[in-house]
Amino acid sequence: MNARTEGPLLAREEQQLVEGLLAGNEDAVRALYVRFARPIFTLGFRLLGSAEAAEELTQDVFLTAWRKAARFDATRGRLSTWLMTIAHNLAVDRLRRETGVTRPTLVLVDEVPEVAAADEDPLLERDAAVRALQALSDAERKLLVRAYFGGLTAREIAQADGIPLGTVKTRLRTALIKVRRANQDKDRP
Repeated sequence: MNARTEGPLLAREEQQLVEGLLAGNEDAVRALYVRFARPIFTLGFRLLGSAEAAEELTQDVFLTAWRKAARFDATRGRLSTWLMTIAHNLAVDRLRRETGVTRPTLVLVDEVPEVAAADEDPLLERDAAVRALQALSDAERKLLVRAYFGGLTAREIAQADGIPLGTVKTRLRTALIKVRRANQDKDRP
């Protein structure tokens, strides 16, 4: 694996890394680790609150990526997004196991975590994320924070708010579309 360690990954580089994972190539895991360990650790630290837990989470993410590489779908998103989603889900699962709470308390309230993929400038990406969230209404922003940073499922939000599950899913989808559009607008000259 001769993937670059800086700058955004090209689609073919992502594909090569995923193919290496599927083939059981340890160099592919090493290349992923070099590129993405820091942002995964940072997310883990923010969600779990300790360096030790964040280190364990980081190891678990790469083990999961190795085992489940066949689930990566480049048409659904970037490799960095897939890895960060794995990290988020594992962290939420760990919080639920440790606390015995099926609805975790929010670790992050209305802030965007200072986490970016290693192939992106963290300050620029954080600014873009903040701008994208500011484009949302207060209700949409709070819904996204509860779902993605708080780890609540759509079903849990629906039950807590006393509204239909379909309504929550529709609102989440609408908010995500707005965020995607805001991010696409920032890329236009």
